[in-house]
Amino acid sequence: MRDVTGRGPATRGSGGRLRLRRCLVVSAVVAALVPYPGGAAVAGDAAPATTELTITATLDEHSARLADDFQGFSVESADFAHGFLTRERMAERLRTLGPGVLRLGGYSMDLVWPAFGQWAGAPAPPEAIGGTVDQADLDHLKQLLDASGWKVTLGAPLKSIIDPAKVKNPARDPSPQVTLDQVVAEVKAAYDTLGDDLLAVELGNEYDNVTTLTGAELWETAKRYQAAISTALPHARLKIAGPSPSGAKSSTRVDEFVTAALADGSVNPQHVLAELSSHWYPWSHCSGRTMTIEQLMSAETHLNTRAKLAGMRAVSARLHDTVPSTINESNSASCSGMPGVSDSYATALWSLDYLLQGAQGGVDRVQFHTNTAAICGDFKPRESADYPISYRYYGAFCAADPAALHAGQLSANPLYYGIWAFRQVPTGKFLDLDLPDTALDQIRAYAVLGRDGSLTVVLINVQDPAAADSTGDTVTLNLPAAYRTARAVTLRSTAPDGLASLDANRITLGDQQISPAGTATGTPRPSTVPVDRRSAEVPVAPGTAQLVTFSH
Repeated sequence: MRDVTGRGPATRGSGGRLRLRRCLVVSAVVAALVPYPGGAAVAGDAAPATTELTITATLDEHSARLADDFQGFSVESADFAHGFLTRERMAERLRTLGPGVLRLGGYSMDLVWPAFGQWAGAPAPPEAIGGTVDQADLDHLKQLLDASGWKVTLGAPLKSIIDPAKVKNPARDPSPQVTLDQVVAEVKAAYDTLGDDLLAVELGNEYDNVTTLTGAELWETAKRYQAAISTALPHARLKIAGPSPSGAKSSTRVDEFVTAALADGSVNPQHVLAELSSHWYPWSHCSGRTMTIEQLMSAETHLNTRAKLAGMRAVSARLHDTVPSTINESNSASCSGMPGVSDSYATALWSLDYLLQGAQGGVDRVQFHTNTAAICGDFKPRESADYPISYRYYGAFCAADPAALHAGQLSANPLYYGIWAFRQVPTGKFLDLDLPDTALDQIRAYAVLGRDGSLTVVLINVQDPAAADSTGDTVTLNLPAAYRTARAVTLRSTAPDGLASLDANRITLGDQQISPAGTATGTPRPSTVPVDRRSAEVPVAPGTAQLVTFSH
């Protein structure tokens, strides 16, 4: 893909280690009436209100690195079983984002019927409300991965494999009686079809919600799965992704799992685990709970995410960072998202901020849960048989109507634009911008130093442009080295209702949009930012993000 700045392919490569300590000083000047590229002037008093921020950034060998395939999607196993993951439907919208990883799983992981090996001709039991996965689904997935350059992790059922007494509520969505041998038959077929594009096999979905298994019991189950897979595929070196607990702010469940792994002298955890996976939803729409745009964009959400990342990092350190740590299911609010919030323009800015925060926080991947074949707004209640494949308010794309869905024309939602903006940031080392927490209700800031010495700074004004008290920022950057040129790309919406806008057609990134075919349209129009060697000023309007790249 090409990035919207016109710099060429948005590829991310490895960078050399820097031993120099670098400083970046930022002053945010809020003016009473300042014109901002891509945004309206901010009205106010005659005398400008000024907030000065000084941020010192350092880079050393411990700085986090932004990888090329950091972002991804999590989709329901039911979507896979219903044949929605096809090249025609998904390839362009995945390829536009560059390399990534699909996670096939979710709640319906325990509700599908794998029809492989001796089970290929067996009828699916009535409990398999998620559908049947067969070789045709794998063949379509192979075509999709080849066309998009993405890879995949495969979810395996848990509830039907363990002691039935360990299932919390066997009467609720009873699982089809899939055996471990049947799981292995599916994994073997998947590996034979996908090869090294199959990265791992996930051990169930949110075991703490659906079972009473302890961390130690889940560890023993993980070893059992991995041993069975290794026996059937001794040269594949496939390992387990887990434990994938529900999205609590603490990492207690993952810590219990790792404690059991470290106490087990019979096997090295690295030989069992491909990923140390967690889920994270900063808010919830479960059981009638609500979330507002103000909450989503708040400092509280940012700080809670910081706490989650710190907990994950601490657990990963117990394994000496030898197993990748991932958030393999995530979004703004659990239980399909909050209508009017999870599908609003606010999520474009939130997801850009969240992805950068996650990468800087040291996790190896963040995957957004999404629908893959739904009509916009056509939400099905949890009790519906169509629920596993229904519309989700936090989806990255949806079809405008049945005709568009049939034609594979999926329109990009605000979430997709945030991920697309994130993809414009090249690989490199993060500079630690010591932004004070007191400024988080106003602005978020990140900087990544590329291998070629270029510096990309992302400034996100999280204030609502439709609010009377929102302010614009003029950010003065004192740069860590001398740069000759700078170009900025703006993520913005022209909708009058600001962050609450549900009209994704009003969103642009560098004046480009995503067509229903999944490709970028329009002419990229980066703006020139005057730079005086080590200094530059960047205006950031409320409800916009500026991605500024400084070059030597």
